[in-house]
Amino acid sequence: NEPFRRASAAWQAVAGLPDDRRFFLLSTAASVRNVEGDTADIGVRLGTSSIFSLRGIDSAARQHHLFESFEGLSEPTAEDSGAGQQTVWRQGQLLVEEEVTKKNLRTYEDRCHYYKGWVPARFPEVRDRQFAFVHIDVDLYQPTRDTLEFFYERVNPGGVIVCDDYGSVLCPGARKAMDEFMDDKPESLFHIPTGQSLVVKK
Repeated sequence: NEPFRRASAAWQAVAGLPDDRRFFLLSTAASVRNVEGDTADIGVRLGTSSIFSLRGIDSAARQHHLFESFEGLSEPTAEDSGAGQQTVWRQGQLLVEEEVTKKNLRTYEDRCHYYKGWVPARFPEVRDRQFAFVHIDVDLYQPTRDTLEFFYERVNPGGVIVCDDYGSVLCPGARKAMDEFMDDKPESLFHIPTGQSLVVKK
């Protein structure tokens, strides 16, 4: 896959998602090129998910909205503990400096809009936007649930929601949030072999 090869070559020095997850993001974003709407990344960290999503959708006309605390993770809740186990997460983990992320994504700075703060505080700033692609990577139950509550109704038919953490044994809260939220929705939730999950909006 030539687009993936080029994207990987340009991003080889930046840590983050393994190749299979990167490829899934690029190919899934490419699949919604004919769906109207912006793109969003919730839990951006170093920008890896954003770069492969942007490469996949390949449209200078799309606006990309990036939500990141730049203070690491929020405080875990009881839902983030696995069966009989304490969560591995603590507030402030996975911290990255805003300047690092912006430098990594400088190629796309003309279409990237940054919203620094805790989920869901700054979501209302995009309440009038519609989306074709939403990527969620916040690791924990409550921010995953808050993200779904806000973005689900704003994803256009044919658009997609991807959750990076769905299959991770370290992120039981993210899976619980996805399962609970989608339980009464008409769409199917697909668990992808990479560990991600996919919802295609009807």
